[in-house]
Amino acid sequence: MSHDEMASEQELLVRFLTGQREAFRQAVAGLDEKQARSAPSASALSLAVLVKHCIDGERTMINRVAGAPEAADPVAKWQAGWQLTDADTVPALFAEWDEVGRRTEQVLLAETDLDRVVDIPANVRQWLPNDTAYTVRWLVLHSIEELARHAGHADVVRESIDGAVGHGAKQQPGTGWG
Repeated sequence: MSHDEMASEQELLVRFLTGQREAFRQAVAGLDEKQARSAPSASALSLAVLVKHCIDGERTMINRVAGAPEAADPVAKWQAGWQLTDADTVPALFAEWDEVGRRTEQVLLAETDLDRVVDIPANVRQWLPNDTAYTVRWLVLHSIEELARHAGHADVVRESIDGAVGHGAKQQPGTGWG
């Protein structure tokens, strides 16, 4: 897209989601599996768990937008997203997230009505604000918000591992983004 062209809202939303995914890649860059699974800060969560949770959240969001069938128990599925298995290596997680990201981009770029209301099961709605219509736009913005919140969390965990701040660069604490 040239500088003179205006991006559609869908394209902008895709760019924001892509940027948040990249923040996670940078937070994990250069770490081995043991470091990525460690919980060195006051948080009980590791970088690998945060990545897995965010994959699950984005997949759930885009499947709802696309009208894909829900898990039999979405709350149990969400809870399982906080547990790592032996198969949840950093490369495997990011490969999975790449796949989810491609689906997100495909679904969002094909979406013609960001104001379309998306059905949310009652056992999920109970955890969301009750004073809003859950439109495609709301779900995507909520996903961006969640990814950004967890990307900040990932930055703190990364800094606790090796002092790297911003973009996974090996720097002295407090020296800024690499």
